[in-house]
Amino acid sequence: MSMGERQNIERQIARSAVNALIKAGYSVAVFDGEEIALEAARDIGAIMDAMFSTDEDCLFAMITMKDGKKKRVGWVSFVYGNAGYDVISDYTTNLETVLADTTALTERLEMQRG
Repeated sequence: MSMGERQNIERQIARSAVNALIKAGYSVAVFDGEEIALEAARDIGAIMDAMFSTDEDCLFAMITMKDGKKKRVGWVSFVYGNAGYDVISDYTTNLETVLADTTALTERLEMQRG
């Protein structure tokens, strides 16, 4: 598989995860391993633009509290540069059902490419 194909698979899976988190009502913050690259947002394009600048990212699932402050309630960890379909390296168990379609996509891509 070429690097471009791998990166395309990584982006497909990342976009699926971002869509799932937003659809479930979360805002998403992007941590690039060194700093918060994007504060909690619901704009898919902005989130995707903030990702992929380092070898790994962590998406934080955020909710808005009654006082307006954001609270982190889960995370999804991405590691780039391997087989593509394995880009999600870990996530908190409370997001398992939210990420069910993303997991199914990952499994389909692995069967097609792996």
